[in-house]
Amino acid sequence: MSLIVRPVSGRTEADAFIRLPAALQAAGEPWSVPLFADSRRIFDPGFNAALAEWDVPRFLAWRNGRPVGRIAASLPRGGGERGGFGFLALERDPAVLRALLHAAASWLAGRGATRLRGPVSFTINHEIGLLVEGGALPMPRMPRNPAWLPPMLDEAGLEREMDVLACTLDVAREAHRARFSRLLRRWEGRRDLVIRRLDTTRLAQEVALVRDIFNDAWAENWGALPVSAAEARMMAKLLRPMLISGTVLFAEWKGEPIGLASLIPNIEPAAAGLGGRLLPFGWARLLRALAGGARSARLPMLGIRRAWRGTPVSAHAMGALLSEAIGWAERRRWAEVEVSWILQHNAPMLQAMARLPAPVSGRWRLWGAALPGRFPATSD
Repeated sequence: MSLIVRPVSGRTEADAFIRLPAALQAAGEPWSVPLFADSRRIFDPGFNAALAEWDVPRFLAWRNGRPVGRIAASLPRGGGERGGFGFLALERDPAVLRALLHAAASWLAGRGATRLRGPVSFTINHEIGLLVEGGALPMPRMPRNPAWLPPMLDEAGLEREMDVLACTLDVAREAHRARFSRLLRRWEGRRDLVIRRLDTTRLAQEVALVRDIFNDAWAENWGALPVSAAEARMMAKLLRPMLISGTVLFAEWKGEPIGLASLIPNIEPAAAGLGGRLLPFGWARLLRALAGGARSARLPMLGIRRAWRGTPVSAHAMGALLSEAIGWAERRRWAEVEVSWILQHNAPMLQAMARLPAPVSGRWRLWGAALPGRFPATSD
């Protein structure tokens, strides 16, 4: 049985790449299965303008004419020292993993990259990591994978680089709002701090503000990459349906936007069992979830501009954002809110989560390796 890996070529192979996780899930493995339509849009330059700034070649592993694994590499156009690998899915076979890694690593090394990191799909600002612990509450853009895959990456010679965490709040048990309300009443600056919602009538401008705050607040984080204007335009397209019941909150101090938080409904339970397909009735299930039928939510962004860190303004802005986010979840009847992801060494954020209380509920891992790599091409 010969195993070969080759770049995706043509519409049929592109479709096989998109559908492979669904085929693996149907065979009994717990892979994330994004909607086929969403996955196609990621690789559509007409929808995802960020593809003008990145090269994202896709590879399929084939055995006896059948796809058995997939991977994508990613590198900024113009090159860079660090490249990524992601969109990883495969049958349980170390040879398939090594062959996929070899293909991605060889492509990256051939373009001057000296290190690879992943899984990232296709930058660290999007879906990242492999689930290694917990994660019982499936959430949008928080991947799921078989338990055997992370050890297989260890055995393939990759080095563990970073874990990212999810913390989950039981809304009925939260202790934050009452405690913060007492603190806020005693603070002389409370009248100058305002929390407002994103204005959907000015979506392009508001998304640009999200980008501006994000690029500042997250700039010093491990692995940080700025969100480009092209990515922000894609974000605006993806964000609009989530705002039917979700929201983005801005913290303003004396009229200046200094922080943000976002809440999106958890549509994963509605998507479960669809096998990636919207037709014939999947769209109706998802619309109900987006319009208020979800029972949980994810908080993917919570941050304050760096200039305000360590000040009373920052502490109160963070507390106010959390209070408003919890209130929004309560009004939407979301029983749980997952705050994700959080870097494993972000002690201040983890302490804030403990006070909510929102204990750690899931852990995802990223790996890295020097290039040209230690993943010999294999055939069997």
